[in-house]
Amino acid sequence: MQRLGVKERLKYKDISWLMPSVDVEDVLRRLNVQVTEVRGDEVWAFCPDHHLFTGREPSHAKWSVNIKTGQTNCFTEGRGSNLVWTVCRLLDEPPDKVVQFLTGIEGAVDIAKLELKRDLHLYRKLAPSVFGEMKQPEEKPGAKGLSSIQHDISNRFMSERAYQFFIHPPEKKPTNIRRETVDHFMVFERTWGSWSNRVVIPFFMRGELVGCSAIDVLGITDWLKRHPSKTADHYKKTLYPLDFQAGECLFGFDECEKRADVLILVEGPRERMKLWQEGFPNTVAILGSYLSDAQYDLIAELSPKNVALMFDGDMAGRTTTDKVAEVLRVYRDRIIRCSTPLGRDPKNLEAADFQRLLRK
Repeated sequence: MQRLGVKERLKYKDISWLMPSVDVEDVLRRLNVQVTEVRGDEVWAFCPDHHLFTGREPSHAKWSVNIKTGQTNCFTEGRGSNLVWTVCRLLDEPPDKVVQFLTGIEGAVDIAKLELKRDLHLYRKLAPSVFGEMKQPEEKPGAKGLSSIQHDISNRFMSERAYQFFIHPPEKKPTNIRRETVDHFMVFERTWGSWSNRVVIPFFMRGELVGCSAIDVLGITDWLKRHPSKTADHYKKTLYPLDFQAGECLFGFDECEKRADVLILVEGPRERMKLWQEGFPNTVAILGSYLSDAQYDLIAELSPKNVALMFDGDMAGRTTTDKVAEVLRVYRDRIIRCSTPLGRDPKNLEAADFQRLLRK
């Protein structure tokens, strides 16, 4: 795209003056961009210029354009722009000519250029081009979205702000998880994309990355300020990758000894991290409030002499204990029901507390 002067760039920084003359859905249709839904003033679609920044096609409809302001956001990349600049990149045309295209003037641009660029950048098209339909990439096994997590693990980082929130969330008792433990479990802070401002804990099974949990470090109040179009119903404290099957994973499985005296079951990854830190490595997190058949088989593979159920010290924790004990009824007298203090959970306790809970 040709270089522009400062005044001309400022002219197209705010395009709210242009948008009343633009039919966004028609523009995206003419660009062969797949629209998935319309929410209020936002049209959601597969990011049309994702391939120009990443070299690959988008896998999810995480791109939006506001029909009133023209502002665009690719939540996968954490990148914002506007409709004029997006189409300028796609068609390699100056903004004045793109404005003609957006307002529906016939012959304003050569749409064939878009088809050529999509082929060159391996972009998914909705209709065959002169090159023929592109071969779709093979689906990789496992949860979607883990490739970028794998990359981030090798460059992991956690700011002091995120670490303090991670060990001492507001209005909750501190976990006191040390930095060395965080490093051991390859925990890092995601600072971009749809999982930005979250602490990510990767899950490994048999040496392979199978999933992760992404824990918000903003809190619901700050999260809503950063996402003004969302409501409290959209907020989720913890996110998991698409297609992640928590029922097929026991976090900590690889570090447990077979035929150990006791295997401790906890609910979440931070509880497993805290027990490992305090000298109880034979601990697995079931990542939920129930035990699946696949997880039962994994426990049988470890063949512990006893199984300790150490869940939260509230009514939900007691219910989880009863449900898991029912699944493990084959162990009968070898189940240790740990009575976690009321209002506490294992990640708030210390080594002496764990020793006391494990006594039959």
